[in-house]
Amino acid sequence: MDIHSEQQEGVLILKPHGRIDSANAHDFQQSLTAAIDDQQSAVVADFQDISYMSSAGLRAVLIVAKALRQRGARFALCSMTPVIADVFTISGFSKVITVLDSRTEALAHMRGPRAAAEDSGKTGALADHERPVFAIGHVRMPVEDVRSAHDFFVRHGLRGILRKADMAILELRGGTHLILNRSEQPIEDGAKAPFDLMVDDVDQVWRQFTDDGVHATDIERGNIHDLFHITGPSGYWIRISSSHVRGAV
Repeated sequence: MDIHSEQQEGVLILKPHGRIDSANAHDFQQSLTAAIDDQQSAVVADFQDISYMSSAGLRAVLIVAKALRQRGARFALCSMTPVIADVFTISGFSKVITVLDSRTEALAHMRGPRAAAEDSGKTGALADHERPVFAIGHVRMPVEDVRSAHDFFVRHGLRGILRKADMAILELRGGTHLILNRSEQPIEDGAKAPFDLMVDDVDQVWRQFTDDGVHATDIERGNIHDLFHITGPSGYWIRISSSHVRGAV
């Protein structure tokens, strides 16, 4: 299969043409592999001129991507038509192979997160499609009754991981673990919780709490967040606000 190749900003750009199906997927894979020098550390496949991609073609791309990853090279795809982009999204391949909208984005990605952010006009170090490196691992809340606190949070959307008599672990979105420990001292009613929570739909969550009989304040509308407070386990005052996440997490 004919694949145009060129070097741009130290990145190898490969641009195949036409259809990739079961009849030529093996040749496509071999052509990609042959075009990549063993010393090449960054490769972008520009799919602007690809009109069709079968499952055999997807497997060929994955094989090349894995081979590059194993030797420490970076690999990305770019400039797909909407039809081809849908194929990668529906198949789940876009979760394991970096797919970017344009060659410009792909080149910036190869230079690193900061360059990608600068090229897109963002002031942060990460572009919106890139996940931050770190997440909060654990937050802790001493409670008077571990079982009832655990059941409260499970009922309202946290994932129960472990529950014992004096300790429980629950999981929040993003993998953060909430650790509940039995408090040796009484919790003052109305004490501020050691964390606050963010949700996608603050109105829906407010209704869920109130329907469950949980005391919730009226929703306050703000420029950045909409928020309300609830009375949670052990009488904690817990703030719940609308999410302001702008990229992948």
